[in-house]
Amino acid sequence: MTAGNDGTPENDDPFAYLYRSEGGEQPDPAAGQPRPPYQPRTSYNQVQRVGERRPQQPPATGGYGYPPQAQYGNGATQQYPQQQYGNGATQQFPGQPGQQPPYGGRPGEPSGPGGRRAGGQGGDASNRKGLLIAAVAVVAAVAIGIAFAMTNSSGDKGNDAKSQNTTPPVATSAPTTEPTPSATPSDFDSGKIDASTLQLAGGAAKSNQWQGANAAGGTYVDGMGTVGATVVWTVTVPEDGPYTFFVNYGNAGDDANLGLTVNGKPRTDLVNLRNYGNYTDWSKAWDNTTYSWVDLKKGANTLTLTCVPGKNCGVNLDQVWLKQGQVKK
Repeated sequence: MTAGNDGTPENDDPFAYLYRSEGGEQPDPAAGQPRPPYQPRTSYNQVQRVGERRPQQPPATGGYGYPPQAQYGNGATQQYPQQQYGNGATQQFPGQPGQQPPYGGRPGEPSGPGGRRAGGQGGDASNRKGLLIAAVAVVAAVAIGIAFAMTNSSGDKGNDAKSQNTTPPVATSAPTTEPTPSATPSDFDSGKIDASTLQLAGGAAKSNQWQGANAAGGTYVDGMGTVGATVVWTVTVPEDGPYTFFVNYGNAGDDANLGLTVNGKPRTDLVNLRNYGNYTDWSKAWDNTTYSWVDLKKGANTLTLTCVPGKNCGVNLDQVWLKQGQVKK
């Protein structure tokens, strides 16, 4: 009789434990001994009620793969029946009193390194270890994949940003409506001009008889009471449009009127020069001012004051000035 691949004799029945007697003896089929009928086990896998104490089972004394004895430190030994094989070989295993058979085997059940229970427990541990290693590998692979995807995504965004058009956006705001500044101020003001410095004709003449005139040296224009007396002012303006012609004068008599001509064209309306303060002293009548709205063209323009027939023209002319627009002061 030779041993098989798993260490069990070829002629040995692997299911002998199913019909082995409680005493551990096994009938020998070769000797023609009949096999005892199968008896169900009652030493394990029994249902136990809550709170019930199960009696201690006596240690098994026989069965396939059980050690015959165990050696203790005090010299005591425990005997286990030896396993007899067909060739007369025996196998002994150490044990402790009351200890279950090694490798977690059951009485009358193979439990050695090649046994059913030992192999099952070892296989479960190996499977669990293998599953744990596989789970760790899967988690590591997922983490590496996520990191790789994030890296590629960042690179794609960078490439997309570089490939985008770098042309600055077109401004959508409305253009400004402010006018372009001109070479001259928009509100023209000539400043006050002494009437005695203008072109005089027809009996108009300079005088300083009465004190209090605002002109330089107190010099004003007298003789305007003569028909045809004329004062001509040539003034340059920055643009076409309306302007206001101011006249400062002195009048201590009756209200007076003078004709106005703009660029050689006489106006139908007259310039009123009234005695607003009811003055009687010519030296104190210099606080009168009148104005007329005129339309001028860009460049040089002539404004002419003339004593017309049939009108009282007895006034003294002090100063004149021009402002752009139709204003009153």
